[in-house]
Amino acid sequence: MTERRSPLVALGTGTVLLGGCNYLYLALVGNIVGGVASAPVSVLWTMMAGIAVGLFQPVEQMLSRGIARARDGGASTRPIVLRTLGLAGVVLAVALVLLLVFAEPVGRLLFSGQTEFVYLFGVGLVASTALFAARGWLAGTGRFGRYGLEMSLEGVLKVLGVVALAAGGATDPRLLGSVLVAAPIAAAAVALVGVRRGETVPEAPHVPPTPRSSDLAAYAALTTGSLLLQLFVNVGVILAQVAVSGEATAYTASLVAALAVARVPLFLFNAVQSLMLTRFTVDVQRARFAALVRSLAGWNVAVLGLGVVWVVLVWLTGAVVVSWFGEGYEIATTDLVLLAVSCVLQIVTMVVTQALLALHRERSATLVWPVGLAVLLAVYLLSPADLGTAVAASMVAGTAATAAAATALAAWSIRRASASASASASESASASASGDSSASAELGRGARLEP
Repeated sequence: MTERRSPLVALGTGTVLLGGCNYLYLALVGNIVGGVASAPVSVLWTMMAGIAVGLFQPVEQMLSRGIARARDGGASTRPIVLRTLGLAGVVLAVALVLLLVFAEPVGRLLFSGQTEFVYLFGVGLVASTALFAARGWLAGTGRFGRYGLEMSLEGVLKVLGVVALAAGGATDPRLLGSVLVAAPIAAAAVALVGVRRGETVPEAPHVPPTPRSSDLAAYAALTTGSLLLQLFVNVGVILAQVAVSGEATAYTASLVAALAVARVPLFLFNAVQSLMLTRFTVDVQRARFAALVRSLAGWNVAVLGLGVVWVVLVWLTGAVVVSWFGEGYEIATTDLVLLAVSCVLQIVTMVVTQALLALHRERSATLVWPVGLAVLLAVYLLSPADLGTAVAASMVAGTAATAAAATALAAWSIRRASASASASASESASASASGDSSASAELGRGARLEP
């Protein structure tokens, strides 16, 4: 049985707690060890929010979409669950092997030579696999209360972990960073406790499972798109770190803090993303394309309206909030405002790509991020401004390009799907009418043969 209460309450609560605790975690680490010493932790945080999410959020998307489709048609959810988990296991194994092989150069480039953070990131990949598998199953089965519980616990555990370590006298950034990788898997485990499998819909042959080749192609496209998205989102930190030759600097930590502040709305969007994809999928499954278009328009009007309010709020208070992260944390207000604008445009893109995913246009959803990344890099390389402004301005240009590309692809995909559905309905109606005419003719001939 799925939960009957509005999912927005649980998701909203979980998002506020997780988002707030993420900021509090970074602020606590910065105040405990200082801006420069906390830079590797900030980079680890970025990689967990970037590469780990990029690799394994497709697990959640595949499960939530596939389970919702199967349940709506009365089919078994077992095939999509087993195939998705199998694919996730392969991706995890490959990622861990690559990390082990390239631990030294990655440590030098991103963590000031501290390879322990590379190994921590490996543990974080394992935790992310379990986390997104749990989230996908909870979303697909409509258990958004449990989904919100997981987010709440994850945020609270991060803060409590750092506080407990600091109370015990720990000031080693590696110990403080370990909380990042332990909290997600602990929260997912607790959220799944007591959930009964027997509540899922029993198998029925109304909707056949998708072929293995289709699942593989969809997973590959989703993973590629997700990685490109996370590269796009976090390329600013990467460019800043490369610009200083991988050394730990206060600016890197300040940029991560600024991005965390500017992207508060993105955390709010993440709360409803799984709900949005599930409902878009049901609209597509039932050929309700007009409802899909109305939903897309409504979501984006809300995003842009709230986005304007958010940009003004960042302009007024953003620099002060960044300074709360610790000594040495500072960034120009103009750069903060530009980062906030890029966040709003990114959310518009992600709303539209949820519709593309619901339409099974994974490749189209993937295409928008290379377009944006190319624009971002071009603007960054050609910008005469200082590092901070160049990064922020390039992110605005890149997100504007992704929003435009996603909107164009979604409009084309919806028109095509609607036309295909109309053609199928017309063919079915014609076949039905032809069958009725034939039956009437047979009845007429039978009537004339009667004495």
